[in-house]
This record gives sequence, structure tokens and C-alpha cells, in this order.
Amino acid sequence: MVESYESFYSGGYSTFSPEDNVYTGFPMSASRMGFPGSAQTANQLGETVNAIKQGVKAFEVSLLDMQDVSQAIPKQHFKEMRALMKLTGVKPSVHGPILDPAGFVKDGWGREQMRQENEERIFSFLEKAHMINPEGNIPFVLHASNGAPGNMYRADKKKKGEERYVKEMGFMINQETGRTLPIDNTMEGAQYYPSEYDRKNNKLLPTKMTPEESIRSANSSEWRNDMTELATLRKQVDETISNPKLLLAEYKNKNAFVTNEGVFDLRAKREGDKIYLDKGEKLGDLEDDQVEAYNQMNRANQFLKNTRLKFDNAFHKAYKYGTEEQKKELDRLAKDYSEEVEKNQLRFKTVWGPEVHNQILGNAIMRLDEITSNGDVPKVYDDAVSFARDKATDTFSNLAEKSYEKFGESSPVIAIENPPFGDGMRGSELKEYVDISRKKFVERMVESNKMSRNEAEKFAKEKIGATWDVGHINVLKKQGFTDEDIERETKAIAKDVKHLHMTDNFGFGDSHLAPGMGNVPFKKILETLEKEGRLDEINKIVEAPGVFQHFKKSGHPFTLSAFGSWNYGAKMAPFWNPAMDTVGSYFGGYGTTNPEVHHSMYGAGFSGLPPEVGGVVPGAGGQSRFGGTPMA
Repeated sequence: MVESYESFYSGGYSTFSPEDNVYTGFPMSASRMGFPGSAQTANQLGETVNAIKQGVKAFEVSLLDMQDVSQAIPKQHFKEMRALMKLTGVKPSVHGPILDPAGFVKDGWGREQMRQENEERIFSFLEKAHMINPEGNIPFVLHASNGAPGNMYRADKKKKGEERYVKEMGFMINQETGRTLPIDNTMEGAQYYPSEYDRKNNKLLPTKMTPEESIRSANSSEWRNDMTELATLRKQVDETISNPKLLLAEYKNKNAFVTNEGVFDLRAKREGDKIYLDKGEKLGDLEDDQVEAYNQMNRANQFLKNTRLKFDNAFHKAYKYGTEEQKKELDRLAKDYSEEVEKNQLRFKTVWGPEVHNQILGNAIMRLDEITSNGDVPKVYDDAVSFARDKATDTFSNLAEKSYEKFGESSPVIAIENPPFGDGMRGSELKEYVDISRKKFVERMVESNKMSRNEAEKFAKEKIGATWDVGHINVLKKQGFTDEDIERETKAIAKDVKHLHMTDNFGFGDSHLAPGMGNVPFKKILETLEKEGRLDEINKIVEAPGVFQHFKKSGHPFTLSAFGSWNYGAKMAPFWNPAMDTVGSYFGGYGTTNPEVHHSMYGAGFSGLPPEVGGVVPGAGGQSRFGGTPMA
């Protein structure tokens, strides 16, 4: 057969055999197979109509919320989409917004407030998903992360099993600022220390730190810097008041208060619940050098203020990120410190006040240093991937709880997807998201007496699961992963898969080709899901916008060809893949040997049909070929 730009594949050898170069090796019915609506338009109703015309049996409404496009969808459209899909037997699913469930933004973590804001927004989309299928169990797809940092792995060819996967790059997060920093686990990220000089071989050896050592080093450096800064500020105070202390020594043990009239004994008077300060007997007058000393003592108050602020900040870090044992000692420190401050309120206002304050503050700083030196330093830096997972699973479990409270057993299924961002999320990592989300939901529901543990566990297993995107996991091939590795990662998550995204690429980017156009090992993946999971029961959504974008063709016929789908209800020949090209391009009538204009003039073949079903007549799909009245 003569090939042209209109046909991706050559003709099949026999329409009664699925075996040819198109076939992925895994036969699959068109039942529950379909594609998503374009994320670039709010007209998801029109996208639904277009999908139905192409004969799909599953359709995914795209609410990706890019530039707030999804906010322009009228609520009436969701009801209309529900009616259309129910009438035609199409199984719906919804892709939720591209919002990070952990609350990460471009420059790092946007704090708990951002996570909560994203959670509220995502739930509004979940409510819309329920409108499309109020009977329940509609898959609601959310990426496990949309901006949160991830680990980068490389497969070591010399090793087998789990040991093959070497974490080359990770991230740590400063929990106070939300900023993330990379952790380079390769030799390029190795450190050089003079203590590691190899005298035998006369060379300096690089020290390759583990991720845990990198985080521990960052925390230690951060805390030492805080302690050093406190010591510097204290030194400034000591230097400022060292000379004034000598000149004002006669007032050390007195409540000496300076006014324009001289030095007086400061007294406190209580009237009811209020305390008033008043001057008592006169103690004398300041000499000229004592006046300067007094002014210098007062200038030390600014250094004291800075020292106090830095101490408060350091104490906060130690208490928030320290161990439980350290918190107990810090409680005692706070109690003693507050008592000293309260007891010396009167003296703070005297000539000798800055020195008294400095002494109390200095003792507290020394105790803080002792507490944190005897144990671990405050863990301000944490593993960013674990941190993001903890925050994201808070969101997923909260969504499940809100969904149960509003919709009960008809709640949508929260299907957490391995994201395309970063360098690919492994199946074992996605499973942690699912397991932790389920556990948090169960504990919350049991503690609040909303469900028994058995009921909560059953609901969590049914309503929280995974969307496995085979294109996203295939991107790990650029890091040395093989088809067998992709199969292993699929097996790790298979039992929890509630929804499937199928797309093809060559392992270097999420290019969104139709199945069979790249090197995704569909046969291994689908056999694993069939054996370990419930492949027949879940929607298979083919994300192939790359085909339409570059070649102006629907990817659905190529999907049916890639899986050797049978043309009729009986699971037997003819099959889609050989039949598709036996008479030339599906989109070009009878092919280049019989020009389209001939058929459009004389009515032969498919050319008089609308483009969405293989013809070439623009606008034909919007009206009946019988009476000319609108059909949709």
C-alpha cells in the first residue's frame, strides 16, 4: 500500500488477525476506553458531544483550572454532561485542578494557609464531579503533587531488585521559610574536608554525604549560626556597659532612678489591681562622667532588644523542632525565665536595669545552648519530599472526610495520580500517598465518632486510591529504568489503582502520543494490572493531545488499533488495527488513489460525512444529513 502523510501506519495483512506492527500485544475491548476533553476550553459539554460522536465508552471532563478556564463552566453544563453520558452509556471521570495539595508554590511552600486554600478550591471541583455522577464512584483525579519537589532516581545496571534504584537528587526544606534546597547525592555533590586527606596515596578524598547527613549538617549549621549570633549580640551589650558599670557601681544594689532633679529611690505603689511607680528619697546627684555612663547604659537597651528578639526566635525553633525531652527542659527554662523577668520589673527601670536584664537573658541563653548541645539540634530543615507527602495526605484525607459528610456512600473516588513533574514518581512512592491518606482518614473518622474503624477502613479503601499514568512512569527511562523496572513499579501500586491514564512517549518527556507510537511497555503494564488489580472494571483514559496538536487527528482510532480492539460486540475478528488502514487513511476517503474531491462531488465513500467520523465536509456534524435540523 502507498503510504502518505495522512496515514500513520501501513495496511494490515489481514482484517481477521490483530497481529501486526501496530499491535501492542495486549488485546483490549473498547469498553470503558476513551479520552479527556481539552483543558484549554470551558466548553466541556462540547467536548463531551465530540467524544460521544467518536464512539468512546469513557470520557474524562478536564477541570485543570489553567487560567481559571474551568470557572467559566456553567453548572447547567455539568447536569447536561451527566444526561448525555448516561443516555449513551459513557462512563465519566473528572480530572481535578492543577493545584498542589501540599500547598507548594513557585518559590517553595506557601505555608499551611496555602494548603488549606487549595483544599477548599479542590473540594469545589469534587462537588462538580459529583454533579456529573451523583450515583457515586466517579473517579476524581488529582496529582499527588503539582510543584512540590520530588526525588530523582537512577537505575544501577549492576544491581538487582530494589537496590537498583539509587536516589541521586533529593530536597530539603526550611520549615520556617518554606524554601527548598537540593541535596546532591552524586559524586559531583561530594564535599572536601582537610581531615579526609589520604596520606598513603597523597591525595584528598571526597566525602559523599547521605541525604540524612546533608539535612543533619544543615540543621547543625543553622543552629550554630543562631547561637553564634546570640553570643555576638551579648558581647556587644557587655562591651557597651562594661565601663558604665564601674562608674555607676554605687547604685548596683539600689533601685536608683534618674530624673532632672537627681537620683531617687524608685518605689512601687499598689492601688487595687494597679501598680504605680513613684520616687522616694533622694540618693544623690550624678557626676559629669556618671551622666555619660548613664546615657551609655541606656544605649545598651537597643542591643538588649535585638538580643531578646533573637533569643525568642531561637527558643521558638528549639521548642517547635526539638525532641520531646528537650521541650520538657525548655518548659522549665521558660518558667524560670519568666519568673526572673517578673521579679525584676522594677529594677529594669533603674540606672542598673540594662545590666540586670543582660544577666537574666545571658543565663537563659546559656541554658538554651546547654539543652540543645546535649541532644539533637532543632530540626528546622527536613526532607522536603516527606514533608510534602505529609501535607498532601492531610489534604486528601480531609477531602475524603468532607465528601463523606456531604455525599455519603455516593462520594467520588479520590484517585491520586503519579505526577509528570520533576523526574517521575515511582509506584512505591505513590502507594505511600494512598496508604497514608487512608490511615489519616480512618483515624480522624474514628476519633470524631463519625464511623467505626471497620466502616472507615472500608470507605477509605473504596474511595481513596490511585490513578496510574503509564506515560509519567515511563519518563524514568531517561534515568536508566527498563521495561522490567516499569513493570515492577506498576506491581507496587496495582492493587490500589482505581483509574488508568494511557499515553505514549519515548522516555524523555511526557509527549502525549497515542499508545503504540512510543516505547511504553503497555503489554507488561496491562498484564500486571490485570493480574494484580481490577483492569476490566476501571476507566482507561488515553491522553493523546500531541497527536491532535501536531497532526490534527483524533487519537482514538489509533488507540483502538494499538489494542487490537474488535469491531463488534463479539470478541472476535475483524479487529481495529488491520481494518483501519486496509483502504487507506481513515481520514482520507479511499486514499490518494481516488481524490477526495471526486467523492465529494459524486457521493462515494465516506467523504460526504463530517470530519469527526472520517469524512471531509466541514460543518456536517452539526446538522442532520436528512432534514438539516440540529442534532446536538
